[in-house]
Amino acid sequence: MRFWNHAAGEPWAITESALSTILTIAAREHELPQALSARRGRNLINTQVTEERDGVAVIPVVGPLFRYANLFTAISGASSYEILAKDFTAALDNPDIRGIVLDIDSPGGEVNGCAEFANMIYEARGIKPILAYASGDAASGAYWIASACDQIVVSETSSLGSIGVVAVYRGGEAASDRVEIVSSQSPLKRLDPQSDEGRLRLQARIDAMAQVFIDTVARNRGVDPTKVVKDFGAGDVLVGRKAVQNGLADRTGSLEKTIADIPDSKPAGNPSPGPSRQPHTSTLQHEETVMDLETLQAEHPQLVAALIAQGVDQGRAQERERIGAIVGAESAQGREQLARHLAFATDMPAEMAVAALEAAPVQAAQAPETPTATSGFEQVMAAMGNPAIEPDGDDEEDALEDVAKRLAAYR
Repeated sequence: MRFWNHAAGEPWAITESALSTILTIAAREHELPQALSARRGRNLINTQVTEERDGVAVIPVVGPLFRYANLFTAISGASSYEILAKDFTAALDNPDIRGIVLDIDSPGGEVNGCAEFANMIYEARGIKPILAYASGDAASGAYWIASACDQIVVSETSSLGSIGVVAVYRGGEAASDRVEIVSSQSPLKRLDPQSDEGRLRLQARIDAMAQVFIDTVARNRGVDPTKVVKDFGAGDVLVGRKAVQNGLADRTGSLEKTIADIPDSKPAGNPSPGPSRQPHTSTLQHEETVMDLETLQAEHPQLVAALIAQGVDQGRAQERERIGAIVGAESAQGREQLARHLAFATDMPAEMAVAALEAAPVQAAQAPETPTATSGFEQVMAAMGNPAIEPDGDDEEDALEDVAKRLAAYR
């Protein structure tokens, strides 16, 4: 398969100018053998070799990024996630390496493989200090990778951002020269970018990939995805100090200063690669130990019991406060039945419950119903009404006389 077919069907996290250059070179299909021979003869081979400087591994992340090593990584100064991942793992597992710096000057590259490499870096946080230094561009997929490091340092002229995904699809006359027959059970296997439906589906596909990009950057940088959309350039790049001000990077500096800032102490041992690595438990300045719940319960049962009891008490107090705020709200007047339901039958926050009460209609007051007589006796009693039984004057006087006699008897 010619590289153009691959490039024209894959999503890219790369700047527009760099993608245009790649596609221009890829389109020179008939010139390729001669160009390969001439360039190899001039020894223009890009060797991805990690440099060690005072116990710090410096990994170059340069040029367009591809999942696997290919023509571009061999002769055109590009990088492959495959080689970068191998170099990164070797540096991470080397007991003589005390820290890792990714020296980045890249416009980005293929989406395929970018997320995996970035996650590999993110999961290794806490094992050794990992810094990204943007000596030039750290755009699109390259920024995706940089965001996974503990810190991002930029030069005054570095360009960061270009967060988004772009795809190029073949169309026009070149596409019409090829005849494809797609199975009738799979009508969406070959989407037509020239049709409205095809464009909408392709757009949805690209948007979904971009959302993964945005969410991952937000996680890596410890911010909300809305901040990434709002302040991280919206697809544009930010330069130097502006990138730091908006949160894309942590500080400005130089490669030498970045290397020097890594602590001199070497790691205690040689951690094994794989899922056992515990990330996010330390920073560059100090190490923290994170204890899981099971260990805490086993080693400090009394503390756990006290915390649980405290949590129960706080929960009860908060629930009483919530119920009181709902049933005691001014908007609960005339809506008492709804207020009791919201307070006792749901866990709706008081603010939301009060708002619901305000929006609900006031209940109409109902007079108490008189029981309906069913038997003959009940009908007769109902017809008689309630007799007014009151003491007459003579009885009252007799009663007073009797009381006086009883009191006199006790003397």
